[in-house]
Amino acid sequence: MAPRLVVLISGSGSNLQALIDAKARNELPVDIVSVISSSKKAYGLERAAKNGIPTKVHSLYPYTKGLVKDDKTGRSLARQKFEKDLAPVIMEFKPDLIVCAGWLLILGTDFLDQVNGIPIINLHPALPGAFDGTTHAIEMAWKKCQEDQTPLTAGCMVHYVIQEVDRGEPVIVKEIEIVPGQDTLEEYEQRVHAQEHVAIVEAVQKIFGL
Repeated sequence: MAPRLVVLISGSGSNLQALIDAKARNELPVDIVSVISSSKKAYGLERAAKNGIPTKVHSLYPYTKGLVKDDKTGRSLARQKFEKDLAPVIMEFKPDLIVCAGWLLILGTDFLDQVNGIPIINLHPALPGAFDGTTHAIEMAWKKCQEDQTPLTAGCMVHYVIQEVDRGEPVIVKEIEIVPGQDTLEEYEQRVHAQEHVAIVEAVQKIFGL
């Protein structure tokens, strides 16, 4: 029986599309049993629907609406409830692997404690130990290279999700060299995304020995 994947997204779903395309090319014999988005506006939901993949939206907004920004306790409790509710949404699909493919929310202990040890992987646009816990890693690496005026080895990775953000064991690492003045930020971003699309497929292949 093919491994069952639940894919978590927040935006365009280009990495989800990479998984769908690899499956269509018979390079990834898996069953994508559900796509869950943190945003109802995510284009990735349309990508899933076009390929007959069941979708769900699990947004943080309903949990935090009405809370003022300074209400740290209220927001923390809302986040805990959001995570506790997310786990059963995923577990009903009986996944063998949970793939965070552009999922922009940190998954904390309230979630991790409920998934019964099912492996979770995350795509992060930086190398191990570099620019942890930020959604701006691509821009930060590019700016560092331009400011230091020296070539920088950056890239992306797929890693296991643990409690420490972006510190789980890497599954696949892709290095990309940035040379000062050679790429615009947009060009470097495109290079990273191209490698991400390869890395996420290779990571799933590696985990299941496909």
